[in-house]
Amino acid sequence: MKEVNPNKLGIVYSLVVLGFLPMSLTAQVSYTDVTDTHLKGGPVGNTMDGHSIDIDKDGDLDLILAMEFGPNKLLINDGKGVLTDESDQRFPRQNHDSEDIAIADFDGDGDADIVFVSEDDRVNEFYLNDGKGFFTAIEGNIPVTGTSNAVEAADLDNDGDWDLVIGNAGQNFVLINNGQGVFTDESQSRYDQNNFTTQDIELADVDLDGDLDILEANEAANRLMINNGMGYFTDASAKRLPVVNDQTREADFGDIDGDGDPDIFFANVDFGGFGDPQNRLLLNDGKGYFKEATDLLPKSAFRTVDADFTDLNRDGHLDLLVGNRFNGMEMIALINDGKLNFSDRTRQIFPEMNMYPFDFQVADFNGDGIPDIFVCGFRGPDKLLFGKK
Repeated sequence: MKEVNPNKLGIVYSLVVLGFLPMSLTAQVSYTDVTDTHLKGGPVGNTMDGHSIDIDKDGDLDLILAMEFGPNKLLINDGKGVLTDESDQRFPRQNHDSEDIAIADFDGDGDADIVFVSEDDRVNEFYLNDGKGFFTAIEGNIPVTGTSNAVEAADLDNDGDWDLVIGNAGQNFVLINNGQGVFTDESQSRYDQNNFTTQDIELADVDLDGDLDILEANEAANRLMINNGMGYFTDASAKRLPVVNDQTREADFGDIDGDGDPDIFFANVDFGGFGDPQNRLLLNDGKGYFKEATDLLPKSAFRTVDADFTDLNRDGHLDLLVGNRFNGMEMIALINDGKLNFSDRTRQIFPEMNMYPFDFQVADFNGDGIPDIFVCGFRGPDKLLFGKK
């Protein structure tokens, strides 16, 4: 399959939001746990992040998983949603505190390569694909280290290759690709000097000017960095975001009101009792200025670690899939009624699961046209759920 030029990808958030189109406006979907039958030799916990992609080019979606202080995982799909751990054959066997994943054709040879960033041991990993889904670790191409929780790939400087943004505890990095997978640190010229603790980074064209802006989910104050069109970013948070003392673990973009621009969900975690655990919803005015719409959400103190906009019940409206810690009901479905009112419909949609979900991958793993969910479990087993009508 020919690699798509990153300049032609359009708005990044739309790739997520429009991943599954509704079968009908009245179709209902629930999910069943198929972990025991369809997850073969997979990880048993401490999975920090996951990405689905057809890594072996056989027409189905495989899974790449970032593991905390263990070798990262590659699960190969048999085409029917049975995911088998082939990490020992396909991946370098390195133990790091991997937190997040970026996947793109970094060296321009037509296949997907992988970057993992690490937090506690500050070791970033760069894996090059041989074209068949087997990977080699490359040393020295990423010139920075940090206490890193987030990484995103995008063509920031409009030269046709994939660059990197890395979110850290401390200065965030902008790394520019030379087209062959060798990166130069241009953070000083392209980004402001900062000392925030960034837990997540998301990219979208919030002001609809044709380039990708950066949303930082931080432990103290979230930020919106506006792109000048050539990959130089200015902090516009004070003018564009409502100011709240959040402690945010995850952010997501989605056009929940159908007006053609990306809106924002902030998943607030309240680690150690700092900040307000109430999750937040912000609506875009079409020019990249956001107003508070949190009253559309249920009141909560969930301590949320992950959230994704996705159409869980297949009615054509974006819902929220929410993962929490220390709350008993760890995986929650907040269903949008089509009028931007979100209500908890967890028990109508999901089976009961005793786990600590840290990330979700929503994808059609078994090829039946209905989205499934892989749940990355922290300090407990991962789960695979198949959607059913």
